[in-house]
Amino acid sequence: MTGLLALALAAAPGCPEALLAARRIDAPEALAASAPGIVARLELDGAGGPTLALAVEAETLAAAERDAPGELRAAGDRFRARLRRHCDLAAAPAAPGAATPADRATLDAILARPEFGRARADPLALSRWLYALWRRLVDLLGTAEAGSYATGGRTLFLAALVLVVGIAALAHVRRRRVERPASATPGATAAAAALPAPEVGDALAEAALAAGRPAEAVRQSFLSLLASLERSGRVPRGRALTNREMAALLAAGDLSSGFAALASLFDRVVYGAAPVGVEEARACLGRSRWLRGRVDGGAA
Repeated sequence: MTGLLALALAAAPGCPEALLAARRIDAPEALAASAPGIVARLELDGAGGPTLALAVEAETLAAAERDAPGELRAAGDRFRARLRRHCDLAAAPAAPGAATPADRATLDAILARPEFGRARADPLALSRWLYALWRRLVDLLGTAEAGSYATGGRTLFLAALVLVVGIAALAHVRRRRVERPASATPGATAAAAALPAPEVGDALAEAALAAGRPAEAVRQSFLSLLASLERSGRVPRGRALTNREMAALLAAGDLSSGFAALASLFDRVVYGAAPVGVEEARACLGRSRWLRGRVDGGAA
């Protein structure tokens, strides 16, 4: 038992104090008022893992104090059980292959990039909005009947809203699927994915280099090469293949290694947001022009 306690203290220094605080508070009302502070203190001292589930349980306990006093003690027991489960998991040895703190720091740095900003959202925002809407409706009604049916009616109201939102989302997805084949004729697809002429791509790449935007220069250089390959019939029009599939299609010819190298640089810089120097981008433009010369010569 001493060994487990020491392990828990090392993995999550805030767990012993949080468990002790939750055990000392016997009154459900007092625990409901203290639960958010216990979770916040646990995060501050070292929780040993994510505390989202604990925060949700603390909010549920606070809601039970306001709206369902009869369920308050059961909600407090659930909060204590969730806290014990959290600390048990924090004390457990890491599974083989589990992410290290360095791995998590690297992942945090990647997710902090602007292109991933839209993926971050408050997972409880919708539930809080629906709950606030229900409270407003009850306040507007202001009758004894509304108060007596508040607990069960809120559940039915939230379920109905979730059902309506789900049906609307499903209808939207189905409509998109129906509309997509109708507009995806060969002419429309080719027009939508048409590449600028190679000389236009060259000018855009040169302008990007002059402006100190090497990543854009790499992108335009590679797109110019793709435009030449499409015009010569070496690859299908409309960007229907991935870069790897196009490299495999060109494997039998004399463009294989050069195309694969440019495609790899394009994927790393444009899709992977890897840094690239101006000189490397300039060399990429030169390699694109050289390959396009071979493409045009072979087509002639």
